[in-house]
Amino acid sequence: MENLTWVIGHKNPDTDSICSALAYAALKNEVTMEGFVAGRLGDVSPETQFVLDHFGVNAPELLADGKDKMLILVDHNEVAQSVDNLNEGVIKEIIDHHKIGDVQTKEPILFRNMPLGCTATIIYMNYLEYDVKPAPAIAGLLCSAILSDTLAFRSPTCTKMDKMAAEELAGIAGIEDIQAYAKDMFAAGSNLAEKTEKEIFYLDFKKFTAGNTTYGVGQVTSMNADELAALKGRMEKYMQDTFAEHEADMLFFMLTDILEEGSELLCVGEGAVETAKAAFHPESTDRVYLPGAVSRKKQIIPQLTEVLEAK
Repeated sequence: MENLTWVIGHKNPDTDSICSALAYAALKNEVTMEGFVAGRLGDVSPETQFVLDHFGVNAPELLADGKDKMLILVDHNEVAQSVDNLNEGVIKEIIDHHKIGDVQTKEPILFRNMPLGCTATIIYMNYLEYDVKPAPAIAGLLCSAILSDTLAFRSPTCTKMDKMAAEELAGIAGIEDIQAYAKDMFAAGSNLAEKTEKEIFYLDFKKFTAGNTTYGVGQVTSMNADELAALKGRMEKYMQDTFAEHEADMLFFMLTDILEEGSELLCVGEGAVETAKAAFHPESTDRVYLPGAVSRKKQIIPQLTEVLEAK
């Protein structure tokens, strides 16, 4: 087994997953003087690339296989979302803000799970506890992750701790106007016109299990309502045409309008529409539009899981 310890986020990585891995690897190297390296489990999204370019940081190295690797998981704790052959590696730590999943370890580990809007907030708390001031670039990554996961403090998952951390980190990073920076970041991530349906679908896609049902939920965010409307038909057709490839019983996809703070939920698979309607009781009978719903973690997954587990 190699001496390196890989700090990795989840598959189909978002900004929190990439930035938290980079920041936590940097902290561990500073306080332990040992070999920690950030890894990624998929392509970097346009939003995340904007952040990396803005602060002059290289993307983490791609890690394809967890076998015989020492691993720290950030921003996830479910086997389906993690590196291939996870159980053939050694998990040393987990830092996350999602529900407890199905990851098992061979021995006791540090498992820090907190109901906050972003894993990066927990990473910053680690910096404070070690009395280490993050470098400006690292502070910028962490601030960006918080803004991304909380939709610039609009998400119901956002806490006072997330906002306080983002504001402190913005000061270190030299971000003078948080909302203006967030707008630029979201705009970079919303440039979807030249992307294929597959690329858009996997920008932010996760699988979950509830009862005997495996279901996947993807999400794309935009500040352009017309862009989302044009995307609806394309994504519905893609989900229907490629349904069997995703190895799930149901597929859901959130078209989230950041400015309007709402999402249309596309549903594909036997019983998917009925499940969504039972979970959310939408006003319309021919579409599932969810005003106020912007968070998959808090406003979509618990509700779908409750309905599916009751079957």
